[in-house]
Amino acid sequence: MDIGIVMNALRDPAGVPAHPVLFQLLMVVTWILHIAFVHLALGAAGLAIFAFHRRERGPHWARLSLALTKVAKVAVSLLIVLGVAPLLFTQVIYDPQWYVSNVLSGRWAIAFIFTLMIGYCAWFAFYYGNRPGAGRHIGIYAWLALALFCLDGLIMHALSYQALLPEQWLAWYAPGGAVDASGAKLHAIQWPRYLLMMSLGLPAVGAFLIAYAHYLGARSDRSAGYLDFAARLGERLARWGFAFCLVLMLIWQAVHPAASGLGAHPLGWLLVALLGTLAGSVQPLRRAHPYLPVAGGLILLTILALWREVIRIHHLAPLGYDIANYPVHIDWPTTFLFFSTLAGIGGLVGGFYLTLLYRAGRTSGLYSADTLVSRWGTSAVALLCLWIAVFLAYGIVIWVRNQFVGH
Repeated sequence: MDIGIVMNALRDPAGVPAHPVLFQLLMVVTWILHIAFVHLALGAAGLAIFAFHRRERGPHWARLSLALTKVAKVAVSLLIVLGVAPLLFTQVIYDPQWYVSNVLSGRWAIAFIFTLMIGYCAWFAFYYGNRPGAGRHIGIYAWLALALFCLDGLIMHALSYQALLPEQWLAWYAPGGAVDASGAKLHAIQWPRYLLMMSLGLPAVGAFLIAYAHYLGARSDRSAGYLDFAARLGERLARWGFAFCLVLMLIWQAVHPAASGLGAHPLGWLLVALLGTLAGSVQPLRRAHPYLPVAGGLILLTILALWREVIRIHHLAPLGYDIANYPVHIDWPTTFLFFSTLAGIGGLVGGFYLTLLYRAGRTSGLYSADTLVSRWGTSAVALLCLWIAVFLAYGIVIWVRNQFVGH
């Protein structure tokens, strides 16, 4: 059986409404946003638990635990929302690989939803219970949540990695010639890759704490001693976190299949060099500007996102699967509506909310918007109303044409 022919036959016969490379680019960009909050959630949750159990050592630890419990709660919400887009774009151009992998491990794919729900509820229980004077038993909820978050990361890793190994699908589906349709196994796990992805939460929360201390430093109602404690702790976590991830990255480089050529690919070694550079330059970056460690982390995630796509291409190309050959049926109205929504709603409206939240968070007491932000808000509301009207009109026109004009 030629697995390449099978994969191409499993493609959506309707094709895609624009060039596949466009969806590939969108998949990479949206994955960066998603994984950034994955790392922040994992790092913040882990440090919140650690600080919770060190409350007796001083008020700074208790305050840090409360703050990071909230950060993790919000980060999990954002990683879920932002995870929808890269998943959809993956399903557009890599649909045969993604759906087959999910069928092969169907129970785990379904379990992911429920374990994430249980983990998030457990974290909320910790969030509501993490108050001054709370008993240590409250930490059980946090440990349960973190364990389930790590399990969910393992499930997603396995599903993604299985999609890169089509030549093994038949052996997994019918081991020894006997069909196994239970979907009860995770068939492929690359531990160095998984551990690297999870460990990036350490430098992520470290860089966040550096920016956090600077951000709240503008407020008169925040203790300078606490913010200095957070910044120094963040610097240590970022430095040692990047160094630890460097070791895992080197191990990952060493386990690539020799025939793939990935071990010698320059992009992988660029990641190694960048991790080493960041590990050694956290303090200078912090002194230059407290937001630079965050910027360095985002550059790292950009290279990592590209590296993931290079790995996928190297695994699938020898089997005859190339996204450039995906059937294309150009749909200009849909494409225009999508990008106008992305630029207008995502740019203008989203930018307004982010600016408003950023400025309000740095203000002690009641925040009053200046003229620029006020006008920006008025424009955002007007654009949102226009977008809703256009969206509904577009749908009504299509419906009328399909119901009446074609008959």
